[in-house]
Amino acid sequence: MDERKPQILFKLIAVNIFIFLIVAAFIEVCGQIYVYFHPSYKVIPFEPHPILGWRFIPSSEHIITGHHWYAREFSSKVKINSHGFRDFERTIEKGAKTVRIALLGDSMIAARQLEFEKTAGQLLEKRLNNELNTNGYKYEVLNFGVPGYGIDQILLNWTSYVSKFKPDFVFVYIFEKNYLRTISTTWCQREFFGINDLGEKKCLDIRPVVTLKTGRPEALSVEEGENFVNDFLYIKREEFQRLKARTDRISYIDELPFQIFIPKDFQKFVDQQKEFIKKEMNGKRSLEVDKKSFLLDLMSNLRRSISKFFNKHEEEVGIYYGAGDKKNFPSWMTTNLVNLKTLKMLGNQVLDLKKDFIVMDSFQFHNDSIPPIRLASNWLNELSNVSNYGYIPIYEKLNRSKDQGRSLTWKYDPHLNEVGNKVFADAMFEYLNKKITQPSN
Repeated sequence: MDERKPQILFKLIAVNIFIFLIVAAFIEVCGQIYVYFHPSYKVIPFEPHPILGWRFIPSSEHIITGHHWYAREFSSKVKINSHGFRDFERTIEKGAKTVRIALLGDSMIAARQLEFEKTAGQLLEKRLNNELNTNGYKYEVLNFGVPGYGIDQILLNWTSYVSKFKPDFVFVYIFEKNYLRTISTTWCQREFFGINDLGEKKCLDIRPVVTLKTGRPEALSVEEGENFVNDFLYIKREEFQRLKARTDRISYIDELPFQIFIPKDFQKFVDQQKEFIKKEMNGKRSLEVDKKSFLLDLMSNLRRSISKFFNKHEEEVGIYYGAGDKKNFPSWMTTNLVNLKTLKMLGNQVLDLKKDFIVMDSFQFHNDSIPPIRLASNWLNELSNVSNYGYIPIYEKLNRSKDQGRSLTWKYDPHLNEVGNKVFADAMFEYLNKKITQPSN
């Protein structure tokens, strides 16, 4: 046996280790240079609100970079106007020859991942003024989107703020997340709101509560409550079973008593957010996220990607079926009824002002793996037809664009990217191009 073979093998291993370390060091250095110019920020851009739960801090600015420890997809500077919305500074009074379009919704409308000029609202505003600017009319598209809002908060946003601007057209962007938020009382993202009860590890009730009954949920005794479907829908279980077979479910919504309650833990939210900012944010509302090893993070992401590839699993759909109960979650039937009733309250208020209310249905784009979502679209369409609302199945345009190989959302973030916002804006323009009339002021 050649005595030099072990030595040669050792040298080869040593050389390979050396090369690996050099490459690793090179990747780490290059990565840290990139991170230096793309820092990530932890921000608290919201303040507690006694009716809405929370809202943007008026006349403020922040930078949003996503939830990673460096800005790997976007870094957007967000300016909030004096009214508390991501928009230009707008006057409440409307000009004599101004047509106003209001966009209601959550983070999909706020679109903080993009420069403001590239959001759907601004793309629409520019196109309207370029292509439909006749007889001296000016078009304004006002952005009233607030991240995390459910349909109930969108309704309260309308009554508290949006209606004062007297928009001529009101678009509301709807998909499964803001539906599900309507039947939730909590918001649990402590890193943004500082709302956890640190002693009990319990999320605070800082959302409004919608019930289709005459009393607050906890007002019912346990024995009385067991006779009804859940805390949101005040009909008996046997009636609920019969309701599933009814063909006039939309008209049945008119019979349901509607009540909305303000957030129960508002003051706790105020106190805990102050404490969180003081102790964990050094008294600031924005902090640069601590740096990590770029190489280790790269390897960790690679492991997660491989794990996802080999361990694909279908989403849980149990909450969308059955009757639901107090300990688990309301059924999809309950979720629909609560949201459709809330939407009808909103839409009818808009129609009472002789303005147009348009439902933007995006259910089957954001999460097309849950079968009942198709039923939600059917209900929204039917509600719009019965109530004389406009209806745009925007999911069709988004899915068609996606099928053509275009990416409409960010890779690591579920919100619409620049392409998605363009499709969104075009869908609204097509509707307005057919429907628009110059309002009399």
